[in-house]
Amino acid sequence: MPTPPPNERLLKQALEWFFLLQSENCTDENKQKFNHWYCKSETNQKAYAHAEYLWSDLNQLKKTTGIPGLEEARRPRSKRRAVRALGMAALMLISSALVSVGWMEYHAETVTYSTQLGEKRTITLNDGSTVDLNTATRLHAKISLLQRHIKLDSGEAIFDVQHERVRSFNVQTDQLTIRDIGTRFSVRLQNDDVLVAVLQGAVEINGERMDEGYQRWYQSGLGLSHQQSTDIAQIEAWKQGRLIFRQAAVKEVVSELERYHPVRFAFADPSIALETLSGTFGSDNLELFLNSLEKILPIKVSRLSDEQTLLIEWAQ
Repeated sequence: MPTPPPNERLLKQALEWFFLLQSENCTDENKQKFNHWYCKSETNQKAYAHAEYLWSDLNQLKKTTGIPGLEEARRPRSKRRAVRALGMAALMLISSALVSVGWMEYHAETVTYSTQLGEKRTITLNDGSTVDLNTATRLHAKISLLQRHIKLDSGEAIFDVQHERVRSFNVQTDQLTIRDIGTRFSVRLQNDDVLVAVLQGAVEINGERMDEGYQRWYQSGLGLSHQQSTDIAQIEAWKQGRLIFRQAAVKEVVSELERYHPVRFAFADPSIALETLSGTFGSDNLELFLNSLEKILPIKVSRLSDEQTLLIEWAQ
């Protein structure tokens, strides 16, 4: 979306020029005056670019009820005949409607939601969609007349989307744009990597479709992986306070624990990190988790003097 003009008056001027230039009543003198206005300042150029953007979204606006001045645009006729049939009075009505809609877009509230380390919560957006936020997650939601946009800064979230034909539902990270086609999907940020898994329906990732039961990783320097089958129960387990591991390396297990608790792990012997284990564990009770690890593997876990570092070593 282009940068918004500094005020509503300027946007209205730009829309009036935009409609006049498309009208059969536009004269050479009008075009010269427009060029003078357009070249006069950078703010005028930005305002005109925004007018073009609003007109490009008119197909969505035509489906919206209750906006005065758009009834003429809804009547079935060819695009050329429609433009010619619009008199300046109708153009003024449409430009006023577009100004109103454009201003609502730019002033639509962006709401920030977040969770602390170890916290989980469920939020309901004003379109009826729900979002489950996992530990240490932060996102920004903007639900407006024309769009539903989520910016995920950190953490992990499961989106259960109320599907609409007019307004798309997009989740953006620094690396990817995910557009909802179905209803439920998960997005997880881990350092610079992103995991997207479809739990129901389908999504588009940077324009490429992925269906239910599949996942893709984005890894820095490697880009998007091929689609792989996903374990939906494993993806959703955290909602019930559980972590499911299937032949996972110990280094992956403790990395997961660090997401939920204010600790970090160190290995006395690097070979311990490569040991694997499977099972279902509670994510909330750290001590119980560590006791389970000591029973499954021939290791022991001890706290160092800083109380935050946990040392894993071979049991004697």
